Amino acid sequence: KPQESGELSHPLAPHSPCIAMALLAFARVVVALSVAAAALPVPAGSGKSVSGVSGSRFSGDVIRDVPREMLAFAGTRRSDLKATRDTKHCERWIVVTSIFQPSPATRMLGEMTRQGWCYVVVADMNGPSEYDDVEGVIYLTVERQRALHFQIMDHTPWRHFGRKNIGFLFAIAHGAKVIYDTDDDNRLKVHQIPILGFDKASEVRLPGPVNVTRPAVTPGKPPVFNAYPSFNPTCGHIWPRGFPLDHVVGHGAENWTLSHGMLDRPPAVQQFLADQDPDVDAVFRLTRQLPCSFDGLPAGLPEVMAIPQQVFLPYNAQATVHLHEAFWGLLLPVTVHGRVSDIWRAYLTQKLLWDIGQVISFAPAHVVHDRVAHDYLKDFQSEGDLYLKSAAIVGFLAKWTSDAPTLVERLEQLWAALYSRGFVEEGDLRLAQAWIRDLLAIGYEFPDLQLGKIMWASDSDGVRRGTAGSEKPEL
Repeated sequence: KPQESGELSHPLAPHSPCIAMALLAFARVVVALSVAAAALPVPAGSGKSVSGVSGSRFSGDVIRDVPREMLAFAGTRRSDLKATRDTKHCERWIVVTSIFQPSPATRMLGEMTRQGWCYVVVADMNGPSEYDDVEGVIYLTVERQRALHFQIMDHTPWRHFGRKNIGFLFAIAHGAKVIYDTDDDNRLKVHQIPILGFDKASEVRLPGPVNVTRPAVTPGKPPVFNAYPSFNPTCGHIWPRGFPLDHVVGHGAENWTLSHGMLDRPPAVQQFLADQDPDVDAVFRLTRQLPCSFDGLPAGLPEVMAIPQQVFLPYNAQATVHLHEAFWGLLLPVTVHGRVSDIWRAYLTQKLLWDIGQVISFAPAHVVHDRVAHDYLKDFQSEGDLYLKSAAIVGFLAKWTSDAPTLVERLEQLWAALYSRGFVEEGDLRLAQAWIRDLLAIGYEFPDLQLGKIMWASDSDGVRRGTAGSEKPEL
């Protein structure tokens, strides 16, 4: 402020002695606190000083351990990265996951690479480190998997059957149009993987409709059908793993009237039966005699049975062909046991296949199941959800509807619905979302909805069935 003398004076100048004394007192307090702090022990492993008197250099010493399992690329070699880049593209892929050494079944699958099939085996933590003695195989070791960029990697646990999902994405990213989903103990009877609607070599998709056998849906029938008895099993009454136990006996879920039918295109999912030790649940194995084989459908009918829309039937991940338009339905949930995973996948996929005008089919036994020794009571425990929840999931899916305009949204909605009802846990919803993002990222084109489209082309007499525009065609 200007004074008469022309000098400038600070507005607090009259109070300077008081301020000086206050600052001196504050300084004494700071010194006292600093001395006291310096006397305190430094927390072990912190690497930091709590002294306020003077700083210290950051040492950079180790203050925490990083476990190996936190390292996403531990052990990755240049050869792993190069192999990921150099993998050839194929339109037909065989996908397996295994924790065992190569078996006769996996070696025979390797021989299919001579016919133009590509073949990928997905490893796990507790599996072999190499698979070199199998012809033509691409073995996704633990290290090679860590080099992949798929988002599902963060949602897929080790030591779970669901690591097969990585093999599915790998095949799709490398040009797959057909995927044969199988196991390391399902041995082909001959060097062939027949696909309905393709030529004999399973290379070229043929134009026009395909001949099938179809079961007749009549009023009062349950929403599930047991196809096994129709294929003339040698062991008497039999049902597939995952079939609701409520309908195993006395509910009209089997031996439906069969007739000739035609589909305007091949079924998107084609299940082969298995001889010797078919895919049945532990209840069957504990109470029935094996081995068991299938003699096929009655004479005079096409050898492949197509399951009508609005009828559920579980299929497995042991010997199943998936066409390109059904790749979105390959995802195996990982928050349930592996004995449950493929069955939940089957029920969910069937429900949405109908929305794109598609169905599943069952074909005669084309593999022999060389099942390794199992403890049936342990299997029984692992399959608990199948016994207690299969009827509920079928009942829920039969009533579930959506007005979402795309298959992508309906797929997410249905996984969310299964989570909200306790069939799966939150991890599978997150996995499904990552799966969808991965499919979109690698360029997979989801099929359009085709509600009201009739897939059945005609009966053997040439008369078309069904009503155009009806969501549930007459069969």
